[in-house]
Amino acid sequence: MKPCRLFIAITFALAPVILEAQEISIGSDQDKPIEERILYHHENALDVTLHTRGLGAGFKLGKIRSTEKVTTWDFEISYLRSLKQIRIINASLFSASSFVYGKLNDVLALRVGYGAERRIYGKPYWGGVELRWVYECGASLALLKPYYYTVSVVQPESNGTYSLVVESHTFDEDQSQWVEILGKAPLKYGIDEIKFRPGVHAKLGMCFEIGASRANMQAVEVGVVGEFYPQGLPMMAENPPERLLATLYLAYRWGSRFNK
Repeated sequence: MKPCRLFIAITFALAPVILEAQEISIGSDQDKPIEERILYHHENALDVTLHTRGLGAGFKLGKIRSTEKVTTWDFEISYLRSLKQIRIINASLFSASSFVYGKLNDVLALRVGYGAERRIYGKPYWGGVELRWVYECGASLALLKPYYYTVSVVQPESNGTYSLVVESHTFDEDQSQWVEILGKAPLKYGIDEIKFRPGVHAKLGMCFEIGASRANMQAVEVGVVGEFYPQGLPMMAENPPERLLATLYLAYRWGSRFNK
């Protein structure tokens, strides 16, 4: 299933949770045991993310301002792929290797953002789901590593004959001597050619906290991230560099709340 379709399916699956959360009043904390009504000062969390352009992971530092608001610093790394890329498998008698035809760069985005979470609905004393708005903006830095192919190449010999040799090349090099693309080259190729592209990003989402305890946090978050890179990100051949990217995401977060 494509990431976009998976995201839509999960969002519809969460719809009953949203309707149930609407029946929970903000003042429901008053019905909880005293140990669950402690106002903690800090919260830290890890998260893993599935989005429409790949995968990501991050770490979030939160400062609890009140029962209604948390301000956060978010640090994230995310793999970005072109929506136009198609993976091809070159199968031979002895092995099978895959590659993306026309790909120019592998892209990793490093993000640092400052934002906030505002509570919409709290939990009843028996548990349930807490619902919060999430918004953030910050800086992005894209790392572009050239995408190398393992190819068979015609090589002239000194005696006037020709032979086939296996080499590693990028897609934008001269392909006149290429005979066949055998697959993607090992990861080590292109590491010393990494380029950097600065940018900015903004995030808007909704967080569903599902953990039974206030001290130990578990949550699911859905939303959208928009990024802008003035220099553009060249991902695919015969396509202009991508400057504006929008991705839908689904994240699972776990962490803890505490007082120093």
